[in-house]
Amino acid sequence: MSEKVHSPLLETNDWLLFSQGRGRQKMAGLLAGVFLVLAMAVLVDGLVARMIGGGSYRLEMLAGTSELVSGPLGQGKPTEDQIQAFPIPVDAPVDFEFSGFFNSYWFGTGMWRGIVHVPETAESGTYALAVGIEGQPSSTFQTYTISVARSADEQNRQALSLVRRFSGLNPFYVAAFFAVFGLGLALGNFALGNRGNKLLASMGLSEIFRVQPDGDFLRIFAVTGKRKVDGTAFVCFDADLLRLGKVIFDKEKGGLCECLFVKGDGDVPQKGSFIAFWDPEAPERSPMRKGIFTSVLSKKLTTGSAEKPESAVQEHKPDDASK
Repeated sequence: MSEKVHSPLLETNDWLLFSQGRGRQKMAGLLAGVFLVLAMAVLVDGLVARMIGGGSYRLEMLAGTSELVSGPLGQGKPTEDQIQAFPIPVDAPVDFEFSGFFNSYWFGTGMWRGIVHVPETAESGTYALAVGIEGQPSSTFQTYTISVARSADEQNRQALSLVRRFSGLNPFYVAAFFAVFGLGLALGNFALGNRGNKLLASMGLSEIFRVQPDGDFLRIFAVTGKRKVDGTAFVCFDADLLRLGKVIFDKEKGGLCECLFVKGDGDVPQKGSFIAFWDPEAPERSPMRKGIFTSVLSKKLTTGSAEKPESAVQEHKPDDASK
């Protein structure tokens, strides 16, 4: 069994940048998933509330306010006197005021426009108002459901949306807020992952993404991309750069490399372990490699350098990480 030792890469700036960035990448991915799930849940809540309430045919109004409404003219060219409005019930505290005719923005069809008024003395409750053209079938009349409240708090308590009922916020605005944060974190997760892959490449490492039994061996899958793999045996490390042993190159296709690991009594590679396929680039000590992790670690590395002798940072030898 191979001696269990850590790779000298463990002491390099690149590895410190990678390990810190990988933790932040996982956190960003987790938070992105949480925010996007919340955005979807709140959006569904808002859509269900609108569907149950009848969409634009439901008006939530405070006493003493007005709302603009409109509808199609249908057949013919009606006059202002032919516009009719019927409150339901007949003594419902809602009034309709005709404003005029206009052409629709999309298709240029004839439309009417009016204003629904709720007097300041109106009592809380749910009423209806049917508006249409005299002489046309009653099925062409637009019927509005009007939910009247005496205060904004009461209006929120009567809302069909659970989010608005308990928070007083428009669910569509809340969903947009969560979606923006979720997408921003997802982009951050992608950027961190891309940077981490470049750091791994500079260290000559490839991350294992799949391990499966294969007889007396473990078949290991890793991404090599367009980089050529020369050799038959390579050192394998766990997620903390602890040497696990050697893997035997089996085949490569489409940037995916398959290797075999002989199972023994010691630890075996897992998803997230590494294979040293290439010689690492010379580790950079000063100035530090520039990147999105550098600002977070610069102070930590500066402090750590005073505690460690310079000899602790060694250049990685090819024999330690490859054939």
